[in-house]
Amino acid sequence: MKQEEKNRKSREHILSHAFAEFAAQGYLGASVNTICAAGKISKGLMYHYYADKDALYLACVGKCFQELTAALSEALKAGTVTADQYFSARLDFFGEHPLHQRLFCDAVVNPPRHLRRQLAECRAAFDTLNEAVLTAILEKETLAEGLSVQDAILQLRILEDCVSTYLKNAGQEARQAEQHNRLCRQTFQTMLYGLIARPQGGQPSRDPQGGQPSRDEPGL
Repeated sequence: MKQEEKNRKSREHILSHAFAEFAAQGYLGASVNTICAAGKISKGLMYHYYADKDALYLACVGKCFQELTAALSEALKAGTVTADQYFSARLDFFGEHPLHQRLFCDAVVNPPRHLRRQLAECRAAFDTLNEAVLTAILEKETLAEGLSVQDAILQLRILEDCVSTYLKNAGQEARQAEQHNRLCRQTFQTMLYGLIARPQGGQPSRDPQGGQPSRDEPGL
């Protein structure tokens, strides 16, 4: 076996065990000792290819975002994509790759502070794809007066950050990956279409006493 091929196999072997450990335990809970023990990898070999735990984590997150972005790019047509198609493709991928889902949520919900810049680089292509998808979706809609597509995208990103902060503060973090995806989907739909279902012809009506909307009265 050529040295180049041997190096590739060694890297892949280390990365596969590191990927599983970071997905299961998150960055904070993951252990280099556990990775080495699970893969029967000497620390000398591991540190030959990856300088430290940070380098190993970034390699795993980079792989996660790269494979997710490739799958979404293949599944979606940017010019005609809908919100349902986007989230369905994302959930389909995570359904087939549960470790990717957990690692994705760990990197998004609970990123190590000292690695924020490097993690942003890891997800740059994913963010670019997201912007293209959001632009395609929003350009089909009539936005509120004075609101540009870029303004709307910025607000959607702020809301996604709020979802991540909520999950982190609630102690849910990466262990509730499905919750993260569900809230992101709901938040996106709410941002586009609002919380209140409106009857045909106008605004939801309210009862004369100022209570809840009455479905028996015509819209205002």
